[in-house]
Amino acid sequence: MKNSFGKESLLLIKSKAINGKTYLENSYFSAPFKIAKPFYEDNGIMSIMVMSASAGIMEGDTYRIDVELDAESKVRLESQSYQKIHRMKEGCALQHNSFRLGKGSFLDYWPKAVIPFKDSRFRSTMECRMAEGSAFLYSEILSGGRVKSGEVFEFGEYRSSIRIYYGNELIFAENQFLCPMEQYLGGIGFFEGYTHLASLGFFYDKLDDSLIDDIYEELDTIDGLQFGISKAKKFGLVVRILENRSDKLEKILECVKRIILKKFKK
Repeated sequence: MKNSFGKESLLLIKSKAINGKTYLENSYFSAPFKIAKPFYEDNGIMSIMVMSASAGIMEGDTYRIDVELDAESKVRLESQSYQKIHRMKEGCALQHNSFRLGKGSFLDYWPKAVIPFKDSRFRSTMECRMAEGSAFLYSEILSGGRVKSGEVFEFGEYRSSIRIYYGNELIFAENQFLCPMEQYLGGIGFFEGYTHLASLGFFYDKLDDSLIDDIYEELDTIDGLQFGISKAKKFGLVVRILENRSDKLEKILECVKRIILKKFKK
């Protein structure tokens, strides 16, 4: 059920590459979304900071992000602050992300950690459609709740779905369903005594399998975490990391991204 006060918020971004440089060709956003003026990384990636004028996601809200990259564009889309999902009486909040990557383009989707408050319910979908030679890098951190307030695994429901296509072929699919009322999230197969889960995926049709070894060797030197690396059906890898602090996980993901970008040169 939707709260009558819930809002639909839309963010549209379209990029274009001219003479090897990526430009923001078109953009549109509705409240509470805002974007800062793009800036450029040393590697030529155009970085776009997504901001929000809201205190967080409320019952009945729907967030939609639609990104279209022209051929050879290189874009990083990152958020400014943690995504707080507030307590809800009976409804839920939704987020839908749609990414379309042109030939030879690159997208790094890098949102801040998600914090589901007590009794919140959140459902998200992400679909990425990749053309030949394009690359997609995403990462996310899910907190078990407001840990410092003693509120761990007290949210109502958290669902997420990811679909990644290369051309018309589905090369990766994931469905996640977390419900503390039905599952013991602190146990084996879930958070296993930890409070935060980080996920990172990288998909590229020229993926070098040695990248998995490089990431493993780096993560294996870090104390206090559990991690695993899986190879996708085609053209990709996925990393999972369990830890107890989102700030530490952010730094670890930054390190993994550097390893990936060092090998991934366009």
